[in-house]
Amino acid sequence: MLAFLDATVGKWLRHFFFVLVRTYYALFYNVSCANKHLLQDQHGTLILATHVSRHDGPLISALLYSTMRIRPTVHYHEYYNWVQWFPMMVAGAIPMSSPKSWPEEKRKARKTQTLQAIRDSLARGDSLLLFPAGRVRRQEREIVEPYLSGVHDIIRAQPNTPLMLLKIDGLGQFQYAKHDLFWSFLGITKGRRHVSVTITPIEKLDTSMEREAFNAHLETLLND
Repeated sequence: MLAFLDATVGKWLRHFFFVLVRTYYALFYNVSCANKHLLQDQHGTLILATHVSRHDGPLISALLYSTMRIRPTVHYHEYYNWVQWFPMMVAGAIPMSSPKSWPEEKRKARKTQTLQAIRDSLARGDSLLLFPAGRVRRQEREIVEPYLSGVHDIIRAQPNTPLMLLKIDGLGQFQYAKHDLFWSFLGITKGRRHVSVTITPIEKLDTSMEREAFNAHLETLLND
């Protein structure tokens, strides 16, 4: 029943949200995307993205909407925020992590449930958007903390999962802001902000490495 609703009502709602979000970014941002076509025939891809602002999730989802089904992963608290829950549920977002106040056994069970949901989604051919740093960048470079295990666990469980690296430039607090003259007819000289998105394949990530070393390598990829 849930699958039927997702494929019918959910599909219409996703398209409605897509039109709203895409219109917003078209009006206030000048966005370009390189190599989007690489995702066209690459189903079940894990997309590892830099996280430079709170716009990243909706911007990427709207930008790639017509390419294939993209399911974002979000922090548990963000997913269950009453303001955000409905659009995230419609988008098929997968909540990750869990409240630290939970007992350890409950947190482990939640992690197992989340990884299974991710495996099922990838197996269906959906692509998954994940921010390895886990939070919006608060400094010039991405930092993947040694204790984070999401990417390592997913790839270790499904080593043949196609991987893509997605980098956003021009949107974050620590990135150069350049604007066009889209609104100049109103006398506004600072128009839409230029944002570039680049997608590149990742050949392989070695999960035989210790998690700390794996995260350090992933951090290097995100910042190069």
